[in-house]
Amino acid sequence: MLLRCLRSLSEQTLRPDEVVIAWQGNDTATRDVVLEMRSALPFPSVVVHSPITGIVPAENAALDASSGEIILLIDDDAMAPPQWLSGHLWHYSDSKVGAVGGPYDNYREDGTPFPKRAAEPVAKLAWYGRMFGNLYDHVLEWQDRPPREVDYLVGNNMSLRRDAFDRFEMGLAPYWQSFEIDACLQVKARGYKIVFDFANKQNHYPINTAYSPERSGNLEVKIYNAGYNHAFVLAKHSPSLLYPFRLVYLLLVGSVSTPGLASLPAAVKRYGDPRREILILGKTSAAHIAGWIAGTKLRHQHRFAPKRSKPGLSFRRGDQKSHVTANKSPRFSSID
Repeated sequence: MLLRCLRSLSEQTLRPDEVVIAWQGNDTATRDVVLEMRSALPFPSVVVHSPITGIVPAENAALDASSGEIILLIDDDAMAPPQWLSGHLWHYSDSKVGAVGGPYDNYREDGTPFPKRAAEPVAKLAWYGRMFGNLYDHVLEWQDRPPREVDYLVGNNMSLRRDAFDRFEMGLAPYWQSFEIDACLQVKARGYKIVFDFANKQNHYPINTAYSPERSGNLEVKIYNAGYNHAFVLAKHSPSLLYPFRLVYLLLVGSVSTPGLASLPAAVKRYGDPRREILILGKTSAAHIAGWIAGTKLRHQHRFAPKRSKPGLSFRRGDQKSHVTANKSPRFSSID
């Protein structure tokens, strides 16, 4: 899949000048594949090692190895259409834009698409703390929608202005759900706009089961860490006026997948086994409280380090297994 992703980057109408791949832990297979094929790539590639496994440590390792002013992310199980990179860069002609994203269509291993959706709102953080995603598998007619301002983006089809954010948050728990939301809230805190382009779509072939809705698999990662991260991000970034309301929302309402008290009946109806759902409620509430406490400690400590102001553009990809960053030459410095 990584080779397929890299080939799609090779076919861009506006090619990246640099691709950074971060291999994690003992995943030498990713390293070796890139080293073997790098001479055939039409752009320079940089291979870096993240000894800590996970999407956020690898994102930051690749970020440190990159240069340029625009960082783009794509997953190794995704394919970028030929206009993908240019579609992102076009928006940065507006100096007020700090991040840009687009949707993706999911496909199963046999190539069949996931069901299409027309759920609203898209990429909205409600005042009380609920996160509405709806960033994928859009109905075809949504591709004609004009770009719009949103609150956050999804990490596999996303770009950021380097000066608009600090780093990807290491305080989140694996599988690092909400890391892109934290980055986008950093962007908004600096006064930049976040734009979602319905037309700049990727194809995605997911194999990671961390986000599957069933109550199977590693519940620590799927439910409790997700609840921790949601609370962490809200506590870290919420304005003072909304701070208490969002804590109440987490504990008393929540969602069906990470329930609060009010969501428990819906969770029992969807998943069955009332005893199990009561246990999940208790552990999720504890995760919400722990994440809230940790995020609160960072509330007034947004460490926005000075950025390198180097002409050019960077393209960045990141996933659980590998990360790619690319830079454009100085002729693009005018878009900043």
